[in-house]
Amino acid sequence: MENSELIVNETQTVDSVRYHKLLSVLDRSLSAVVDTFKLDDLRIVFPDLAREIPGKLADSHEQISSYIRNSANSDFQAILMQYEMSDKLASLDTLVKEAAERMLASEERPIPSLSPESINRNRSAAIKRAELTRLKAQLELVKDENAQHLAELSKQRATLRTEHERLEKTISLVDSISDSA
Repeated sequence: MENSELIVNETQTVDSVRYHKLLSVLDRSLSAVVDTFKLDDLRIVFPDLAREIPGKLADSHEQISSYIRNSANSDFQAILMQYEMSDKLASLDTLVKEAAERMLASEERPIPSLSPESINRNRSAAIKRAELTRLKAQLELVKDENAQHLAELSKQRATLRTEHERLEKTISLVDSISDSA
């Protein structure tokens, strides 16, 4: 991958420092991966071929390494084009440059940095509000369930009172019958 002068749309040269650094990192990463595929390892895996036709094994190693490098390079290029990385990183470079110029020209004052405590306080307040809302909803469900259980309990108490009164009347009747007998 040639980092010094990449052509994006056949007419536009990419001047983004970040884009060139990204390409450099991708190239170094790819080289590190391809360099782990060694001829000695291939000879260990295919000892018969290494003895009988060492030149062809070395050629095969070179072809495989080239294939991996070229296919990964084309995949990287496709991803970079798909996500329009050159344009986005060039825009970022421009944005950073303009911000630095404004800072030097004192056109705008820097935003005071927020302390970790205030950031955490703001985050925790939102989390606590969400948790409070969730707990209130859960409380309403429990209240509804309790109201249903209370209504059922009242109904059972009324039934028991009725049964108790009937049982007392029956016992009174039995007592009066046994006293008269």
